Amino acid sequence: MRVLPLLLATAMLAGAGLGIGSGAAVAQTASVAPIAPVLNRMVDHYVRPRYAAFNQAAVDLESGIATLCATPSGDTLAASRTAFRAAADEWSRIEWLRLGAVMSDNRLERILFFPDRKGTGRKQVEAALATQDESVTDTVTLAGKSVAMQGLGALEYILFGTGSEALAASAPDAAAAHGCRFARAAADNVANLSAELIDGWDEGSPFLAAFREPGPTNPLFRTDEEALNVLLGQMIHGLEAIRDTRIGAFLDPDTPDHDRAKSALYWRSEMTLPSISAGIAGLESLFNESGIEVVAEESAPRLPDQIRFEFTQAVRTADSLDAPVETLLADPKQRDRLVYLAYAIKIVIDRLDQEFAQAGGLAVGFSFGDGD
Repeated sequence: MRVLPLLLATAMLAGAGLGIGSGAAVAQTASVAPIAPVLNRMVDHYVRPRYAAFNQAAVDLESGIATLCATPSGDTLAASRTAFRAAADEWSRIEWLRLGAVMSDNRLERILFFPDRKGTGRKQVEAALATQDESVTDTVTLAGKSVAMQGLGALEYILFGTGSEALAASAPDAAAAHGCRFARAAADNVANLSAELIDGWDEGSPFLAAFREPGPTNPLFRTDEEALNVLLGQMIHGLEAIRDTRIGAFLDPDTPDHDRAKSALYWRSEMTLPSISAGIAGLESLFNESGIEVVAEESAPRLPDQIRFEFTQAVRTADSLDAPVETLLADPKQRDRLVYLAYAIKIVIDRLDQEFAQAGGLAVGFSFGDGD
């Protein structure tokens, strides 16, 4: 692998639409505080712990499915479903970090392929199950197949979708046994990918060396301003994606007749709103654990607490929507709360984009949201 070109490509991907290095994005209104301590705290207190938690959840999921395949029952199926929900939750808390190893070798899409507007993943999984394709039951061969059928999306369909109750049969038929082996291979694949993400942030990796210390020859970011730009962009674009591609996948704010409950991520496992809540909470954790507020402590000392308050409001709203998506959309009051959730996320975006960026020393008038 050619590491330094990958670093540059990663920086461009992470900053897509942010104008990194263009001059407009990094023009200062005030001196930006030294960013290296923020980057180091982000690695030590957010990135590594979150990837470690996801890896443990993925390992637990693979172990649970192995037990299900060996001793199928209602209890072992329930345990595997619980383990899936835990893995989906942990991934949601780190998935919006679009830096490093996750941006190479299609790891992001291999863990979770979404949005899948044409239902590609479902169709491929259904076909593999219908034909009892043995190649999907081997982790190595599965890892070389379509990204849409080797991660959490495939696992959710097998564990919660049509025919999944057959996995609990004490004497499963050939189709159920094949489905369980497919699920185990997919879970093992996700566990392997999660371990690769951990390795990508290990001490001694070229990416981490570049990430920790901006400098004139650094392919990731040359100045503290560029580094701040990238970090804020992670939060802002993550929140935008939760609002637009996760809530927006199933909710049309203006036209209830256009709502699409079964277009929601994780609707089968009833993890749609929990994953949205976890995603917002994960980005709040990035804000808190990185200590990025230091860049605004002189010009706007109260702003970080105000941003934390808005994050908390959004998480509380998501947590209050404790029902399947279809049920929420059918209840006008609950649907209104879904619309409000999208608005609450917008408030956090605006605080970061319009206030925090300027308080941190980035250009007045520069918008992370539209790339101006």
